[in-house]
Amino acid sequence: MTLRDERDMQLSETYCRIVLGMDNLYRNGNGATNEASFDREGLVPINLTDVTPHSYTSWSEVREDLRGLLVDYAKITDEVRRNYMQQQIGSLEALANWCAGVDIPFREKVRGFLHVNENPVTSIEQKTLHERLDKALSQRGYQGTLEQKVAAWEADRRVPTKELDSVLREMLATARALVAERMFPQMADVEVTPEIVYGVPYNAYCDYVNGKMYLNGDLAYTYEGLKHLVTHECFPGHTTHMYIRELGVKAGELPLDAGLVITNTASSSVFEGIADNGMRFISWGYSVDDHIYEIYQQIRSISGMNAAHMIHAEGKSTEEAGRYLKEFAFGEDNWIASRLRFVTHSLRAPFIYSYWRGNEAVYEAYSRLAPSEHNQFYQFLYKSMLSADTVKQYG
Repeated sequence: MTLRDERDMQLSETYCRIVLGMDNLYRNGNGATNEASFDREGLVPINLTDVTPHSYTSWSEVREDLRGLLVDYAKITDEVRRNYMQQQIGSLEALANWCAGVDIPFREKVRGFLHVNENPVTSIEQKTLHERLDKALSQRGYQGTLEQKVAAWEADRRVPTKELDSVLREMLATARALVAERMFPQMADVEVTPEIVYGVPYNAYCDYVNGKMYLNGDLAYTYEGLKHLVTHECFPGHTTHMYIRELGVKAGELPLDAGLVITNTASSSVFEGIADNGMRFISWGYSVDDHIYEIYQQIRSISGMNAAHMIHAEGKSTEEAGRYLKEFAFGEDNWIASRLRFVTHSLRAPFIYSYWRGNEAVYEAYSRLAPSEHNQFYQFLYKSMLSADTVKQYG
């Protein structure tokens, strides 16, 4: 290990102590909302380290420690790591300010927490996506208005509720085998058990520590939609990402912060962006219906981000945002209700940007590469802590 790496390793332990101390302070003072599933996560949903948290009694103490760490991290020589940690520590300071009660405008939260473009997607860009979806559905033989075509396609591709569990198990096995073959052989024996849950504010959720994938049983799913969720949550998404990071931390090859998942920081968008590019990474039987769903999923991802902006930056009502989700994203009532619960949650509202902005950032870097370069990129992507800006610095 080089001197530079040793310095980073030491600083990462200090960083983890601060972050875990922040999480404890948040849970003690800010943690209770009307969403139990989000409350359980706190600021640090996953901690795979055995680091002892700093004990804090105030957010000013947290900010003081973060500023000291920022100075130390400015001196390390790995440019991508240095750039990432400058943004990540900046995210934590913005989060500490918010936790301390500072009133931060929504767009500043998105920029300050996530370090991504805080603008919504324009109506012209949305119209183009509708046109692409309309063309793809027409080529598939569907007729009528775009809304009618989407409804007919969804009806044709829907997985019956009673088959969800068996289809998920089959898909998880297929996706895991593809990841082991094409990306990370060490994933071959990693098991994930699907579980149908109800009354939750998400479509699906990776419970990495317990080896489970939760699926919202209140919603309807197409076959292609389930493929997307399996690749996003598990293979090669969150389960794969966390397993590779955990192996690296245990082996002493990665800095300790690779063992943490932190809500609403510069790392969030790449965490979600890796997951949203999962289908591309494993080239899983790309069909005409997969192409249709890919456009549809882009529309869904953008719609959540834009709905959050409507409510929190434009002063629109949840009813107006709900109508938008129905008209632009063809949402059915349960899905709209679930999205609105997500984007009106005090901590999670800015986080909705992580999905689309992360998808863009990861794909921008990936799309520049020849197929022969993919494997080296995966090593960088899964074994480095990255922001939307620093993932683009791969080269």
